[in-house]
Amino acid sequence: MELVAAIGGLSFVLASLVVGLRLLLLARRTGELPELAIGLALFLMGGIGYPLTAIARLATPLPDAARGGIFVLAMLCALVGMLGVCVFNQRVFRPGQPFARAVVAAVACVEVGLLILQGVSPGILAGALHNEGMGLRLFTAMHAVPIAWAAYESLRYARMLSRRARLGLADPVIVDRMRLWAVSMLAALAINLASTAASFRGLDLASTTTGALLIAPLGLIAAGCTWLAFLPPAAYLRRVAARFAASEGEVA
Repeated sequence: MELVAAIGGLSFVLASLVVGLRLLLLARRTGELPELAIGLALFLMGGIGYPLTAIARLATPLPDAARGGIFVLAMLCALVGMLGVCVFNQRVFRPGQPFARAVVAAVACVEVGLLILQGVSPGILAGALHNEGMGLRLFTAMHAVPIAWAAYESLRYARMLSRRARLGLADPVIVDRMRLWAVSMLAALAINLASTAASFRGLDLASTTTGALLIAPLGLIAAGCTWLAFLPPAAYLRRVAARFAASEGEVA
């Protein structure tokens, strides 16, 4: 069953590495913060942090200290990645709004505090080797906040742009990208919530039959939607334009 879950997980890792790197290179050229923020989120959290967590948990031949160090690096990647999602949400969807900046600061403070709590008791090794610790479980649960925020804002923005697109005031490709990103975030949110619920019961979701059957399709959906949202092939963009034109023709 872990192999089944790995199919979806590896798909998301590969998509996160490629898309994240492309966005980081774009941010280097443009100097824009949103590209940098979401590029870091994908590259570090999905592309690096997820595999490092698996290595820390499964690489039993390694010394415990090495597995603990790998786990710390994975948690730091997850921390920076989640903050990247928050910053992206704030700068793209809620620019200049104080409450959005407050959410970013609050998530940062809470996440750092939970990592400190895990380090104090029961310790980093307990989390690395046995997935134990209230700090770790709450740290993982907190990831739902920026992910759910991203899904909500993307859906809201897609609805708003969809109305404008029908008036010729917005690009249907951007509408489609917002929807794809929302679906990707909803898939990631479902995995996060299920993993968190399982961890509070002392279970590793990926090692269970139900968990594997959940993670595999959701991981594939998240990977595919992320890829199409940020690196859509030309043929896909033509399909989006044609679908929009057809819908407009039906309305007329």
